[in-house]
Amino acid sequence: MMDPKTNPECQEYFDKLSLDSEITPEIYRNAIVSAQKGRAMISYLVWKKMKEMYPEIDADAVMIATYREFGIINGKKWGEITSAKQSLLAQSSKSGYLVFQQELQAYSDDYAQKDFHYCPHIEAAKELGATPEEIKFFCQEILSAGDYGNMEPHPCVKLEFKKQIGAGDDRCEYCVTKIK
Repeated sequence: MMDPKTNPECQEYFDKLSLDSEITPEIYRNAIVSAQKGRAMISYLVWKKMKEMYPEIDADAVMIATYREFGIINGKKWGEITSAKQSLLAQSSKSGYLVFQQELQAYSDDYAQKDFHYCPHIEAAKELGATPEEIKFFCQEILSAGDYGNMEPHPCVKLEFKKQIGAGDDRCEYCVTKIK
């Protein structure tokens, strides 16, 4: 059997993938944005379809509980958190920094904050035709349930969003405070 990479009939396929090209920060960011938007689109569509097909089910509560549980599972992976900056660090990654266009604002044991200047989840909901009210609920109640869930295994810190893109603000302010 011929190797597909050397088969001329397959060249178009491999040209599209550009496997041999360098992965620049822009290519990396675009790939992660696409994945994040895909996840958000699925979540939004499941939420809307549950409401449509099964009005007797509280689709809001199902989605909130699901995102909260997802957050708790991830938060448990962080290990022991004893300060605001540990919490912020545990929740941070290169992909998150690039995708959400984050900017570190504060970083101490008592208080840590990063701002998000872009949200692929909100962009995905907009692309699907979500109303401003739906976007606000999707952001503040469903998606944020995962963020708050991250903190549940860590009772010494508290998360607060002082601003949120989904609420119409120009950025999200992700603020962690150490509880004394």
